[in-house]
Amino acid sequence: MQTHSSLSQGLRLLETAVARERSGRPGYTASRLADATGIERSRVSRLTQELRALDYLERDDTQAFRAGDRFLAVAATLNEPWLRAARVELRALAARFRVTARVTGRDGARAVLLRHEAGVGAAESSVRPGMVTPTWSTGAGRALLWDHDRGALEALLSDVQFVGVGGPGAARSVADVDALMERDRAGGVIRAAEEFDDGVHETALPLRGTDGTIVAAISASGSAAELTDEVVVAVAGAAARLTALVTGR
Repeated sequence: MQTHSSLSQGLRLLETAVARERSGRPGYTASRLADATGIERSRVSRLTQELRALDYLERDDTQAFRAGDRFLAVAATLNEPWLRAARVELRALAARFRVTARVTGRDGARAVLLRHEAGVGAAESSVRPGMVTPTWSTGAGRALLWDHDRGALEALLSDVQFVGVGGPGAARSVADVDALMERDRAGGVIRAAEEFDDGVHETALPLRGTDGTIVAAISASGSAAELTDEVVVAVAGAAARLTALVTGR
């Protein structure tokens, strides 16, 4: 899919630019980024413009790219003790079941992958920390919207493009998102069926901070056969333990 290709290439450009900056050597310009990544120059120009608009990249006076404020904010989140501890929970889920386990945060209408672990044989599609996906078409993303009523969803998603985004089960309007949230809140857990991609099913729950607000979501994804009730129970247990770490209770 074109969306996946752009996402993969954008992440490669971001990773390459930041790695160059961390090396202490002069940063890459757009043309040097194209040479370093093998991505066609016109696409590098377009994708770096989008990354700059999102504040993941910025450009200095020499036209060289470096990490933007949004990238640094996401990186700072990775220093949270509970997020470091989440690796154990994610690895346990990935090792016990053939799933990809994730912890995801929210940036407006976008879901940002903070950490992930994949089980043996689990399907992965360009999954990298910092990967950005729509909140409305992933299980983890919708878990981040758990407290949003219809009015809050309207305000958050008023300008998003629903058409052409996500898999066959993805919401196509704010009303669709609201209906899915109402259904899943009643069941006590997010269950997303092919909302992000064909054949991908996901279960997710929010993680709350000391003030009760949602700080992240934990999820497990795999095929319909792999997302058993046992997986749902295991994700709920991991969510409870991580919430205890977040709140210190």
